[in-house]
Amino acid sequence: MHQRKDLRLTILMVLAMLTWGLSWTNAKILGQYGNASLIMFWRFIFATLSFALVLKWYGSEYKISKKNILFILGNAFFMVSYNYFYFRGTQIGLAGSGGVLVTTLNPILTSLFSSLFFGGLILKKDWIGFGLGLIGGTIILRLWDFNLYSLLQSGNIFFILASLSWVSVTIITSQSKNIIPFIPYTFWSFVFASCLCLPLSLQESLLSVFYFDWIFWLNLLILAVVAMSFGTSIYFLASVQLGPKRASAFIFIVPLTAMGFAIYFLSEPFQLTTAIGGTLGIAAVYIINH
Repeated sequence: MHQRKDLRLTILMVLAMLTWGLSWTNAKILGQYGNASLIMFWRFIFATLSFALVLKWYGSEYKISKKNILFILGNAFFMVSYNYFYFRGTQIGLAGSGGVLVTTLNPILTSLFSSLFFGGLILKKDWIGFGLGLIGGTIILRLWDFNLYSLLQSGNIFFILASLSWVSVTIITSQSKNIIPFIPYTFWSFVFASCLCLPLSLQESLLSVFYFDWIFWLNLLILAVVAMSFGTSIYFLASVQLGPKRASAFIFIVPLTAMGFAIYFLSEPFQLTTAIGGTLGIAAVYIINH
């Protein structure tokens, strides 16, 4: 029974990671319509509405205790910061490169910070993995051509900040596993994230999105309902049941699909440095979680 449950969660995680790979292309398209704050506000609104149906389907209660608020607020804050940097990075830079960089850094940094701050043992193989990940990130960022202007112009600074934000989301979620049921935890994280986004999005008319075309709405709904509501909730569930390191390991699926979707739908150029760096990053994740 336990193996069957793990297999089902594994299949769901693979599907969730495919939606995350596509989400980098969705974000790039949506970035042409408005600023990051406006788009992420509506993303959280639709994710909240769709996840309310999940809450009802499972018969979970909406109520949360006061001691749970800090976990949910912390998670919501870093989800908002992740989404802001994610949208800003794709507006400026390449969706494929961002998808490879962020999703290879996430599990590596999660493993490193989890070990450093929560007393985990860092084995020799882990240090080898961290080293490979560092080399892979260096190649993707092309640090031999480094200057502050290129870092800002390429959007890579936003991708790095997005990765650090998601590491915080993963660790906070894993630490909440013995306190908060995962379904109301995810729902209220979306609710509080929507509230945090609201003052940031008031620089534009909130209702302006209703004048956008069907391409906008298709990509927004895929991003909000499929990638965020389905994908993120499955990721949170895996973080709780499998632990942050094993859950993060599934993210190795995202770099390849993110690059593939961006090349196919956005006609982005294939970059050898991104492919080589991403491959080293995937190898690093495998070594750390083997």
